[in-house]
Amino acid sequence: MDPQHGHDLLLAAHLIGVVLWVSGLTTIFWMLRFHDHAPKEVHEKLTLMERALAMSTDISALFAIGCGVALAFWPINLFKVHPAGWLHIKLGAVVLGILSTHGLLRARIKRYAQGELKPVPMWIWSLYLGCVAIAIFAATTKLATFAE
Repeated sequence: MDPQHGHDLLLAAHLIGVVLWVSGLTTIFWMLRFHDHAPKEVHEKLTLMERALAMSTDISALFAIGCGVALAFWPINLFKVHPAGWLHIKLGAVVLGILSTHGLLRARIKRYAQGELKPVPMWIWSLYLGCVAIAIFAATTKLATFAE
């Protein structure tokens, strides 16, 4: 297979995983925000929907991360290409904002299933959106804006 064609397929797979992951986390966040205000008779159904969506979000995250790691090292090692600061910034935003939000929301789903309905703080939403924006900006511009 032509390396460029393989790279393009891997990039497409990575982007599909990212879109599904980010949209899943967004949906889970807002479902949890509304869950604590919902009538008690629908709490069990909401928890089942949150768990199902979280499982698909886990799979999407695994897909996005796996393809992203492959892209970082194939066909060239992006960590050895200069300047690669954009990649470090993108990965920092993904780890600090998106992965941490994923973990926090998964933990909250578990607590909600146990009847502990404590609202998800809005600062998580701000952190999440900010880091998604940083990751997209860094990946699409390669921070060329700052290199000039």
